[in-house]
Amino acid sequence: MNTLLEVNNLTKSYRIGYRWLIPQYQRALGPVSFKLEEQQTLSVVGNAGSGKTTLARILVGAEQRTSGQILLEGEQLEVRNRQQRCSLIRMIFQDANTSLNPRMRIGNLLEEPLKFATDMPSKDREKEVYNKLRQVGLLPEHAHFYPHMISGGQKQRIAVARALMLDPHIIVADEALSVLDMSVRSQVINLLLKLQNEMGLSYIFVSHNINVVRHVSDQVMVLDQGKVIEFGDAEQVFNHPENDYTRKLLYNLGH
Repeated sequence: MNTLLEVNNLTKSYRIGYRWLIPQYQRALGPVSFKLEEQQTLSVVGNAGSGKTTLARILVGAEQRTSGQILLEGEQLEVRNRQQRCSLIRMIFQDANTSLNPRMRIGNLLEEPLKFATDMPSKDREKEVYNKLRQVGLLPEHAHFYPHMISGGQKQRIAVARALMLDPHIIVADEALSVLDMSVRSQVINLLLKLQNEMGLSYIFVSHNINVVRHVSDQVMVLDQGKVIEFGDAEQVFNHPENDYTRKLLYNLGH
């Protein structure tokens, strides 16, 4: 397998004020190191405030890291321009209700990444929008709808389709299933697994739902107060956790 993403000693600190005119910082994440291989799912779990979302946002460029190294397909993140990064790694946000612009038709929402990152003609962009809608189990006609005209499960499929528009290699899903009811959640999980097999996708799956994590993961990373408490194959972490914090977390999140 090829390594798609390599993270080395990643940290993030936030300035919390000044003391005697000297800026004071609090570390929110790190150091974090891991590798993500082709068609692999790495799940990141932890309690609220553990640094899961901070990590996800840094990986997709929504926040800047304080220190450390991120390699995308062997090249440092800084070497890639923004368009290249968007083509390689995309994000599915937690709540499609807030991440989809209610004033835009779904087709226009999906077309935006193509306008930003490609020189594809209008007709080809339209075809690609229809193709992606079919891939996530929707109809081409949905391109003409507004977000308020479709169900919550369909909105999440639109969010998945938008993440797929540039044919990325890696998708970061930040609590992407947490607002869905159980039946719809199962459908979206099956869709993500199907797309992974068809497109060779790799996922970084940020979640507090232990049952979902157990079902989809190849590897699991446990965070607590920004630090990696445990990391390993999913089967090993679930069946033979080495850390007391991991054991308590798996118990609490599973009940």
